[in-house]
Amino acid sequence: MIESKLHPMISTIIQVFKTDRRTRLILLAGLLVQLLFCITSIGAYHTDQHFQIIEFATWKMGEPSGVPYVWEFTNHVRPTIQIWMFHLWHAASNFIGLNNPYLELTLLRIVTGLIMFLSFNAITIYYLRNKEKYVLHIALLLLNFSWFLPYTRTLFSSEMVSALFFFVAAWWYDSRKDRSPGFFFVFLVGLLMAMAFYFRFQTGFFLAGFGIWLLLEKKYGDIIPLGLGFLAGVLINIGLDYQFYDHFVFTPYEYFAVNIFENRAASFGTSSPLSYIGVLLALTPVIPVSLFLYYYAGKSLKKNYRELLFLCFLFFFIGHSLVGHKEERFMFPVLNVIPIMLAWGLPYFRDYYQRCKKWIRVFLQTIIILSIFLNTALLILLMLNPYSQTPVFMNKLYKKFWEESRNIEINVLDRSPFETPSKIPFRFYEKNFRHKIIKLQKIDSIRSLKGNSYFTATYDQLQDHRQLIDSMGFKPMLYSSKLLWEVNEFLYSKKIHTINDIWVLYQK
Repeated sequence: MIESKLHPMISTIIQVFKTDRRTRLILLAGLLVQLLFCITSIGAYHTDQHFQIIEFATWKMGEPSGVPYVWEFTNHVRPTIQIWMFHLWHAASNFIGLNNPYLELTLLRIVTGLIMFLSFNAITIYYLRNKEKYVLHIALLLLNFSWFLPYTRTLFSSEMVSALFFFVAAWWYDSRKDRSPGFFFVFLVGLLMAMAFYFRFQTGFFLAGFGIWLLLEKKYGDIIPLGLGFLAGVLINIGLDYQFYDHFVFTPYEYFAVNIFENRAASFGTSSPLSYIGVLLALTPVIPVSLFLYYYAGKSLKKNYRELLFLCFLFFFIGHSLVGHKEERFMFPVLNVIPIMLAWGLPYFRDYYQRCKKWIRVFLQTIIILSIFLNTALLILLMLNPYSQTPVFMNKLYKKFWEESRNIEINVLDRSPFETPSKIPFRFYEKNFRHKIIKLQKIDSIRSLKGNSYFTATYDQLQDHRQLIDSMGFKPMLYSSKLLWEVNEFLYSKKIHTINDIWVLYQK
């Protein structure tokens, strides 16, 4: 009775969930994995996520902030809608007396992760609802258990929040486009897409694909309400930017002018147009099986080349590939819809598997088993050893010394654990740490430290000075990750480049 009153899109998803036991099991197991990632994934994938959102928001609230060190702040190229979102979150946290920054961000990851988990799983079920059951099941397995995807859904970053808004809006429109959705509905879709654009301007590549699809679908009458909704979103964001910067600024132009005309983006390095192919193969799900999945997904495009998701992906991928400066995180917005496109090729893969010679079938089975094992190992490793080790170590220091009533002095070598490698301070975390950080000028300065002294540094800083540290009586008592520290010990012994930012706390 209740389902009949729901939007057909939602009722269809509920029906699939209720009638398909295997889908329920996959989703429940995926939810558990997602929650574990939300709890353990302390920190950010990239410092932009922290400094251009969290530190910007706390600056506006009059709290200590690292924004004076961030060039995007002085150049006014950062749109502020996501900053205002965190501003409200942080204000609410302060209102209820939540003063632990690590707990505050853990709760934010849980909320973000659950919303993205529900949204992208719903989108996957909707677009594959009429396929064979095994196609839907494999797509859901890829979405929820590909080693890197649950982690991306914990990120309150511009890449992921823009993807969430865009794909939910596009899916919502696609589900109602043939039911005379009405002016207000289409207007609202355009408004949501403007918000997605302002979360991250590169969403414009998605919008180009959506526009081409709109023309192919001959939805000419929806162009005006979509455009008006988008314009309304732009005006709202101009107002938000004005309130933040205290003067009129059109951030899309400022962003384009600085990064293109002044060539700021290219100054951070450029890469081959083919770089992102390797990123996609490695992240969804994992090499070597991803080679076969992408190949057969390509074969399926003779039937699916006009699909909304493919056109959005195509323009996004080509657009980013043509831009000189590339980073893996720039592909994050598209990762959680790729399992749908990979699923399109599964019938072709299955057909070949059933027809091929026995030795080829054995080879494919070996590839699949190897990939499942590798993917599972990486999934568990990333879940238990967060990508951002510096915030993990800050959290461990916070917990260790929080109840310590006496004043503790922690000696550091050149760089504090409350700083980035380029010495930009994490004020959001640092302001809640009550104890004193003392910077040493050189490693030999530890000779002057007396008993019961604390000293912390990264593996890279200490790898050539371990004998001195041991001779001075220092004992390790806290690691950002004991496993990764031991991995570094092995890599160093083999003269292989070690993992950056793996921290240790010593006590004498």
